[in-house]
Amino acid sequence: MEIKISYRHLESTPSIDEKINKKVTKLKKFFSGKMAVEWICSVEGDNHHSVVTVVGDHFTYHASSVEDSLYKTIDGAVSKLERQLEKKSSQIKEKIHKN
Repeated sequence: MEIKISYRHLESTPSIDEKINKKVTKLKKFFSGKMAVEWICSVEGDNHHSVVTVVGDHFTYHASSVEDSLYKTIDGAVSKLERQLEKKSSQIKEKIHKN
């Protein structure tokens, strides 16, 4: 698993990197094989943004979140990714059991 974290208009801190790495590690349960994660954290005015792109062998998922705190955006983006992944896995299970 490859994780690339970029920052725009703010400084990197070990606590932010640690939180992102911990959240991304939780997502591994949905994937098998290689995956690359690109995470962009930025600040525009009073709003904090997190944009996440997860790319694997046969899929690409994207989520973003805007909040007043960077930590809230991390949680929000991961929550959106988890919903997408759960929906996709249930669709695959339905297709397998339908046949």
